Amino acid sequence: MDKKKLGKVVASVFAVMLCGTLFICNNYQKSDVIVTEGFSDSESEKEKSAERETEEQAKEPATENKVYIHVCGEVKKPGVYVFDREPRVIEAVRKAGGFTKKADTEGVNLAGSVTDGMQLIISKKSKSSNTKGKENTGSEKSSPKVNINQASKEELMTLSGIGESKASQIISYRESHGAFQKTEDIMNISGIKNGVFDKIKDFITV
Repeated sequence: MDKKKLGKVVASVFAVMLCGTLFICNNYQKSDVIVTEGFSDSESEKEKSAERETEEQAKEPATENKVYIHVCGEVKKPGVYVFDREPRVIEAVRKAGGFTKKADTEGVNLAGSVTDGMQLIISKKSKSSNTKGKENTGSEKSSPKVNINQASKEELMTLSGIGESKASQIISYRESHGAFQKTEDIMNISGIKNGVFDKIKDFITV
């Protein structure tokens, strides 16, 4: 092979090698750009996610400031109620529909404050309070009658219209005449007539 042909072959080989090198470099640069762009998009998504989390956290304190109260017992609508601040007892009861007819309202401090997470229980009226008046009436009816044959002066003076003088006369009469046979016999005492007897007849016995 002469020198001219050898020179052409060498030149061709060099040209091929140069083209291959340029092609490889070009592809490498494109790959770098793609990787960089992908990384940039990932960072952008992370930033957006962080912003969303920050916004959600900013909203949470508003929920935490709510006050939850469980109102139960003798109210018309028992349940858990939410307030913007700590309410008074009267506010919590109103939100629960108010008291029932069985509620013991006298035992409730309506001006008291209620704290978050508290259970407000409205009690029912006790049986003792409902029957108190009836028991008093019964005790009056069951009071023992005054036995005019045995009562002392002081006991006789507890009767309506019987003073110290009449009480002494009753004692003197039974000592001298013996025991009264019936309650009407008390009218044998001077000064005790139908008017006085009508007042005391239900409270005396023999």
